Amino acid sequence: MPVTTPRDFAEPRQAAQETAALLTDLLGEDDGVSPLSARGRRRIRIGRMMQAEARIDAALELIALQLPRWALRRLAYDDGEWHCALSQRRELPDWLDHCAEARHTDLALAILHAAAEARRLEPTLPVSGERSAEPVLATLLCCDNF
Repeated sequence: MPVTTPRDFAEPRQAAQETAALLTDLLGEDDGVSPLSARGRRRIRIGRMMQAEARIDAALELIALQLPRWALRRLAYDDGEWHCALSQRRELPDWLDHCAEARHTDLALAILHAAAEARRLEPTLPVSGERSAEPVLATLLCCDNF
């Protein structure tokens, strides 16, 4: 039986702390959301999951709360790392879809880093009544069959 050292326990603790910090950052302020609303209940559920150390479930719940148009497309473990991809259009083939991807040795952190990437890719919406200076560009797809 291998002997465990304090260093063996340091990495999971560090990953848990990093997950909590990133989750808190992505969750942001509650903006006066009522705890009786669906958003308020989800925020409470995420807090309870973090207390129960259900970090992966909390990360997936965060995506459902903060990034409702994004969904988990792919999770894979390869060569000691978790690879996570989030997508807005899972029905499209990989080569046509623009995914938010991340990788990490910890599964929860891979999911949260992909969520951070998805948030970065989200188009910024102008404030109501305010017009954007730049036109919104859509992805064009040619579907002609020659």
